[in-house]
Formats: sequence, structure tokens, C-alpha cells
Amino acid sequence: MKQKILMRSEYDYFNSASTRWRDMDTLGHINHTVYLGLLETKHKEFIDHLHGSNEHEFGLHSTAAGLLASMKVMYIKQVHHPAELEIGYRITRVGSKSYDVHQGIFVKGDNAPSFQSIHTFVMFNFVEQKSIPVGEHIKKNLREVK
Repeated sequence: MKQKILMRSEYDYFNSASTRWRDMDTLGHINHTVYLGLLETKHKEFIDHLHGSNEHEFGLHSTAAGLLASMKVMYIKQVHHPAELEIGYRITRVGSKSYDVHQGIFVKGDNAPSFQSIHTFVMFNFVEQKSIPVGEHIKKNLREVK
């Protein structure tokens, strides 16, 4: 199934990032690995947004956290340094123990993304080492792609 490319207006939450000189590859554009690094770095801000605060446990002591299970990525167009980027997030699927987050990286001012991914997270209790049901804070933010 072809992944639908979402435009800026189709995302629910945004944060921002800037490119760095070292992000460029030998072809002069932002290296493909940088996009995934940005998503990893900025993901906690999205989780804080979902929780409504930053007062929640992460790491090996967490009893309810999303564990990355898979990702599908699309590199849509090149980005060159320097660039101000905006990262859009939207929960597009919720199952009983997993959920999908659509993420788009946009050059500031662009309506179409340069990069898009769908990350699937499994809710996990790290103390008990088992999957758990998806929480209400995830379910209430679901907006499926049509």
C-alpha cells in the first residue's frame, strides 16, 4: 500500500530544529540519517505534549512507554544547509497495544514535507518487561488518515 504524503495542515503538533554544517553529506544536502536523528531527539517534546507535562517516567523504570517496533520512511525532496525545519506529528492508528505516529519534516514555510515517516510504537512496561494496553492520552489524540 502506498503511503499517503501529509501536508503541513494535516499534522496536529509541531516542534522545530535547525540544520548544522556537519549534517551535510558529500552531495551537499542533508544526509538521510540526520532526519531519523532529529526525530529521536525531538520525540520527547511530542510525548510531553501528549501527557500535558514532562512529569512522567522514561527509561528502564517506566511502567508505560512507547517502544519503537518499526518505521517506514520516505525521502521526498532534498534539504540544504542552512535550513530551519519544523517537525509535524499526528497519531494515525491505535491498536490495543500499539499505535502509529505519522511524522513530517518541513523546511520552514513549505507546505509539503521533505521527509515523512510512520513509526509504530508498542506500549511497554519496562519494570515488568511486557507489552501493555495503549493509554487514553494516546487514544484521545487519534486522527486517522483517510
